[in-house]
Amino acid sequence: MLLMGVIVGAKGIKGEVKIKSFTEDPEDIAAYGPLMDASGKTTFNLKIVGLSKGLPVARIKGISDRNAAEALKGTELYVSLDIFP
Repeated sequence: MLLMGVIVGAKGIKGEVKIKSFTEDPEDIAAYGPLMDASGKTTFNLKIVGLSKGLPVARIKGISDRNAAEALKGTELYVSLDIFP
């Protein structure tokens, strides 16, 4: 698996998260398809909704409030190497 970014905190009250992205264009982190946690058991479907201080702000399917978003702080986001040619 390849580390693509890490969730650094919550943004707002609707469950958005701020992500430190390791992609060349930070907003491209969502372009790689669903991302996984380090165990590979939890999948995150991201939709970039804006920027905050240069960090992408994303909505994650299934996360709808600030408490759930804050619980993800520190979660590393990975993509499977299988998607690359």
